[in-house]
Amino acid sequence: MKTPTGTRLHLVILALVGLLFIYAGPYELVHPGEATMALVVLGFKPGWVNAAIIVVTMGELYLGVLLLLKVDLRCGLWLATGLLFAFTVFLWYLSLLAHPPSCGCMGLTGLFLSNRHHALFGIFRNCVILWLLKFAHDYYIKAPQAVPPGGAPQTMDGRHDPQRFSSGRALFARPR
Repeated sequence: MKTPTGTRLHLVILALVGLLFIYAGPYELVHPGEATMALVVLGFKPGWVNAAIIVVTMGELYLGVLLLLKVDLRCGLWLATGLLFAFTVFLWYLSLLAHPPSCGCMGLTGLFLSNRHHALFGIFRNCVILWLLKFAHDYYIKAPQAVPPGGAPQTMDGRHDPQRFSSGRALFARPR
């Protein structure tokens, strides 16, 4: 059952993550230097770096709109989780380099003196956001739904009751 407090909390989670994506996308377009250097370290050619930044920016804007407007939440939550997980793996890789470049994470580069510490902070931040997305996914996607008429028999707590009807034949068998 959805409580008013739970509904508000999950709306706030979706709004915060959506706004984060909408802010992060254009920020990379306006200040692409740090993201460009991070991609060059991976071995991208300069032409592909610009294309990658544009594609990631479009993806972040798209996901931000999906989450803010709650349009196709199943797809939006899965894509947002996948994109943030990819960013987290990228930050982990950067943190393993001897002299890592700045990751270009939304202007937080002045927060630490070391780029490695900055990458570790980004990993922590992304893990927190991934947990928030998991809670939103559990709330919106995995929430128990009412059984449609003629649906599978369920117990009082909403689970399928395999003992009640073991197969389709038992439902339609004629008494002998």
